[in-house]
Amino acid sequence: MAWRRLYITVEGQTERKFADDVLKPHLTQYSLDVRTRVVVTNRKLGKRGGVLDFAKIRDDLNRLLREDRSDEAFFTTMVDLYALPSEFPGWIEARGKTVPTERVSILEEAFCAEMGDKRFYPYIQLHEFEALLYCDLFQLQNRIPNSERAIAELLRDVAGLSPEDINEGPTTAPSKRIIRYLPLYEKTKVRIGAPAAATIGLHTLRNRCPHFDEWVRKLEGLGEPLII
Repeated sequence: MAWRRLYITVEGQTERKFADDVLKPHLTQYSLDVRTRVVVTNRKLGKRGGVLDFAKIRDDLNRLLREDRSDEAFFTTMVDLYALPSEFPGWIEARGKTVPTERVSILEEAFCAEMGDKRFYPYIQLHEFEALLYCDLFQLQNRIPNSERAIAELLRDVAGLSPEDINEGPTTAPSKRIIRYLPLYEKTKVRIGAPAAATIGLHTLRNRCPHFDEWVRKLEGLGEPLII
């Protein structure tokens, strides 16, 4: 059985740790050699992280696609819908949709068309990485001392919303809500956020986040299950 390479380009260090700790072990079971990387935003200065300019992520991905031209290599992304730059392909059409899943589907299809490589499978997170944490907010409570009251208030704040439906407003995006009640999170995202998501577990994350589950299914389909 031939192993295939899967490059996951992520927006920041929190996403990279999540990909390394959660996605990589799972996808290894599908004979996929997962290689995670943070998007390069300034090659001269060696800066990585954030998708503030579509041209930067497009150029970074194009370089990666050229570096590994094999049919056994595949490429994907994990970037946030929240604060996505307005020059992103499909943006105008997507903004006309009120249903988040329809909006992100248009953006992903336009992103794929823009890159023009059949080995590329883009993924845009609804609405940002922190949405996954709402699958079980008690995992944050377990990591932040004296946070019981804050977590209870946060739970009331998002009552009735599924994790992927928590919107992208500047004060109501998933991370902004967490920071409002738990300011410590802003400076400890990598240390707290990714491990919390890992403890929640891939099964629960997929069960409660359909768009995320759809992406993982696509990635699984790129390989073949290992026979043990």
